[in-house]
This record gives sequence, C-alpha cells and structure tokens, in this order.
Amino acid sequence: MNNNLYIKNALELLKKSPLKATNQRLNLIKILFRNGPAHFTAEEVYHEVNRKKIKVSLATVYNCLNQFKDNGIIKVVKTSSDKVYFDTNLRDHHHFYCQNSEQLIDIKEDYLTISKLPKLPKGKRFKSVDVVINIIEE
Repeated sequence: MNNNLYIKNALELLKKSPLKATNQRLNLIKILFRNGPAHFTAEEVYHEVNRKKIKVSLATVYNCLNQFKDNGIIKVVKTSSDKVYFDTNLRDHHHFYCQNSEQLIDIKEDYLTISKLPKLPKGKRFKSVDVVINIIEE
C-alpha cells in the first residue's frame, strides 16, 4: 500500500468517527501516516509538528493522539519502560522493544504463534493479545 493510501484510510476513519476534522487533526494524521506503518511517542509527534511550523501545543498533541486511539485510528503500545508509543498499524501484531535505543519494531505476523491462552475469567470475553518482547543490544 502506498503512503498516500495510509493517509486516505486514516482520514476515512476520522470521517466515520464522532471527531471533527479540524486542521490540527488533519495535520497530525498527515504526519503520523506519511510513511505508512510507524511508531511515535507524543513528544516525537510534537517535535515534528514544531519542525513543520504547525501551531499545536504538546497538550493538544496528547489529546488528539488519545482521541485517535479511542476512535480506532491508531493503536497504543506500552513498553516495559512505561513508555507509550502510538502505532499507525491497526492490524493485530506484536513488537520487539529495544531498551537501549528505545525503538519499537514490528514482528512479522507469521513469526510469532500463540498456541494456547489461559481460561478467561467468568463474564469476560477475548479482545486481543499484545506481545512486547524486550531486547537489548549486545
């Protein structure tokens, strides 16, 4: 899928959500999805917004990213270091997290198989499994 398609799909998800398509949200979507599937911290997004001379506060970046998450436009990945990454890849997938570089890396779908899950507590249903494998550089 070319990168314009990722932006187009994200804009379509925004249009279907109850969120208004404000200039700030549109600019953030263009930044987040411009390179296809990627991972960002809110601070990285804020840095990119400033670099592009877009007037948005860090609080607004956090609010928009969380609204995007709540409306299925992006996903959130929490690492062992309590760092939060926003993920533009909405398919179910898992990650490596390098503690030295603080880099989050997608694991290809067919590289990890979960063969058995524990019995769910009464009254609960399965939603998803998110695996983060912590790695360090040698």
